Amino acid sequence: MSRASLLHRTLRSGFICTSTRGALLALVRRSASLMASRGATYAGQNRYLIYYAQEHMEFRFPELRSLCKLLKIPINEDQLQAEQSESPFLLLDLPGDEEARLLVQRSVLMKSCYECLVHAREMTHLREHIQRLPADLIATYSTSGSSFRLRIHAYGRKLSSQDVRNRIELLKVFPLDSRVDLQNPTHSFHLLEDYGLEDLAEPALKPAQLFFGRWLADSNKDAAHKLRLDERYFIGTTSMDPLLALVMANQALVSPGSLVYDPFVGTGSLIIAAAYFGGYTFGADIDKILLHGRGRSTRAKKTWRKSDESVLANFRQYGLEKQYVDVLVADATSRFLRDDVQFDAIIADPPYGVREPIARVGKEKFNPSCDDTQAVSSGMPAGADFQLGRCVLNDLIITLVSFAAKHLRTGGRLVYWLPVLQDEYNDSAVPRHACFDVISNSEQCLSGSTSRRLITMEKVKDWDPNYQVTFAKEIYTETFRERYFTSTKDKDRPKHLRFKNKISRKVRPTEPKELQPVTGLPARQ
Repeated sequence: MSRASLLHRTLRSGFICTSTRGALLALVRRSASLMASRGATYAGQNRYLIYYAQEHMEFRFPELRSLCKLLKIPINEDQLQAEQSESPFLLLDLPGDEEARLLVQRSVLMKSCYECLVHAREMTHLREHIQRLPADLIATYSTSGSSFRLRIHAYGRKLSSQDVRNRIELLKVFPLDSRVDLQNPTHSFHLLEDYGLEDLAEPALKPAQLFFGRWLADSNKDAAHKLRLDERYFIGTTSMDPLLALVMANQALVSPGSLVYDPFVGTGSLIIAAAYFGGYTFGADIDKILLHGRGRSTRAKKTWRKSDESVLANFRQYGLEKQYVDVLVADATSRFLRDDVQFDAIIADPPYGVREPIARVGKEKFNPSCDDTQAVSSGMPAGADFQLGRCVLNDLIITLVSFAAKHLRTGGRLVYWLPVLQDEYNDSAVPRHACFDVISNSEQCLSGSTSRRLITMEKVKDWDPNYQVTFAKEIYTETFRERYFTSTKDKDRPKHLRFKNKISRKVRPTEPKELQPVTGLPARQ
């Protein structure tokens, strides 16, 4: 722990009188300001630099906290609270190189991780700190037979080849005595320059901050590309973006051996992400026609689905068939599982009533909130006793949380999407239950006045039938669909809050490739 951290902890302890505390706090602030202006050397302090991809920024810290819990890596919350900005760079104290590699290799929102040696505001200060790096540290990188290379990165500005050469010349002050290997070096040292936001009309001429460190590992971000929808065999109108599905699996703490359930499985996007991380997956959906791969195709220039389209076909495409348990045609609001069935995680994207209707099975006049006169074509048994009717969203949310409270093991997580109207949203809109703690609540904008929030809840108490779900039910009514389509235009929102519906890069379909599930995590006991 650094001296500044120790001093901060002492100041918060309450064992120092008010006047002394004020004087010490002022001294700390002046020292921090001076250090920030001239830079700092972190060699040997286990300070690591996380380089994030600049997308889904709201989900960064929830994913980071979840992975640290999954991998049992201690984390300094003070560093997260101090970095609430749009910068893709995050300095973090971690136990060691191995823990840093495990963390970044499991993440899908990070790009890479470095052992941070120097952090400065100007190149002159950076070079001064590099020259003063400890001799014993330099010796570890200069052992017999070792090699190295220097690489330059810039965020917010495009560097020319001449700019890169100039920076490499400036970094020759790095006192390393080993041979250069540009292809397979023993150590790869990187200079990262931060020029601010990439979408600024006039990029800054000087970087706001510079980092110099040793590369450790790249992230698992390529998993989203491997699972992309444009090459998936079986998709639907509401198939989840692979990157967000993997984020949900991370926040659900899915590990090899976990039993994961999706009550609105659809085409299986969420359980495929869970299977990629080694979980055994099980799902249900009320739409029999969709689960059996029948009906009209959602692909362009195709009328009907192929006879072999199914959720299982997707698992076979990615070589994850061993992680597939089964999918059932079932109503999520009905009791169809034994009371003693327990899951390690439940991940769900309930229907919002926008692209797909919110439906349930029941007798005629079963519930005043269900309009049984508006039948939904789904292939379920028709007749006076069984039909599908539209159901309001709040009933579906109550059922989902209540089901999770009963069928999740203690310590398991429920991760689901909650659609909201921004002008009516407040904390009371998030469902509460005595069995759960709300771990995170992240927003993704859908349109000018509507959003969906990714809610992560962890079960901390055994189920009791007396516990009830509480939240502002009046927000989730049958009018959500109407309000969604009458919302204000997206262009009226601030640019950084607009919903970016990125379409996967169009590529020619290729033969299905087998993917290897992520390894390196301990199996659940």
